[in-house]
Amino acid sequence: MKVYLDNAATTIMDAQVIDEMAQTMRDIYGNPSAIHSNGRQAKAVVELARKSIAKMLQCHSSEIIFTGSGTEADNMALRCAVNDLGVTHIITSKIEHKAVLDTAKALEDKGLAKVSYVKLDI
Repeated sequence: MKVYLDNAATTIMDAQVIDEMAQTMRDIYGNPSAIHSNGRQAKAVVELARKSIAKMLQCHSSEIIFTGSGTEADNMALRCAVNDLGVTHIITSKIEHKAVLDTAKALEDKGLAKVSYVKLDI
């Protein structure tokens, strides 16, 4: 029996998700930013997904942002917290993901936020 313990990095996809993604990738291939019919069709699929996720999370669809990776999401979350929400103190740990540590350090180096590291008993 195989045991997989790195679900924080990636998780096995449900077969229904794979099937839906494969069909969408075969059938919906327009650039969602384009104004032609393929683009509008792709945009409709993206917006439907955004609304569906927002409904599950009980938030507004404008609060759902799709990123290309976890690194991009970490970067955006920290930078927006500092630049848009006025966060001036980031508290993290030395075992946090490199994307978080590097972004926090960059914000600290620019004088935009103080970074504190929680000491861990490990």
